[in-house]
Amino acid sequence: MDSFIIAALALCSLTAPAFGDKGTGKARSCSDIRQFYSGKGFSLDGVPQSEISGEHLRICAQGYTCCTSDVEDNLAMLSRREMEGLLREAGRSLQTSLNGHYKAFDSYFIELLNRSAVILQETFTSTWGITYLQNSQVFTDLYTELSQYYRGSNVNLEEVLNEFWAKLLEKLFYQANKQYL
Repeated sequence: MDSFIIAALALCSLTAPAFGDKGTGKARSCSDIRQFYSGKGFSLDGVPQSEISGEHLRICAQGYTCCTSDVEDNLAMLSRREMEGLLREAGRSLQTSLNGHYKAFDSYFIELLNRSAVILQETFTSTWGITYLQNSQVFTDLYTELSQYYRGSNVNLEEVLNEFWAKLLEKLFYQANKQYL
């Protein structure tokens, strides 16, 4: 909110005359301010022809000025709209950038997950042969659950990993001791 007041104050400072007849009591014209104000799309109904006392103003200069409470309010609203528009545009740019980074990360992560599954399949098949192929469902289930977890499914990763290790140890125990069972 303070930034809106500061921006409105900057706009209102345009209404304070920079030079002129000081101390003579002669009121200065507000024609430049009226032109600026109408150029912003506002009606000139509330803008004085010459300077008035600004002691009641909150944002504009409180000496003699071409600013009124209505002008002050209108310029504050204009400043707010312009600031919100700039922020919205900056937000769109940031959103576009973040979305691009998200998509790049997402595709890279999925590629790594899929490549990991393929390499595991190839390596374990060549190393363990038929023993791995008979028990590969344990790994297939793990990769399916990991993929679902990454995609946002309601998967408890801790339970998935505990279940994977329990099944794997069971399979390994069976393979190591099948002659005794």
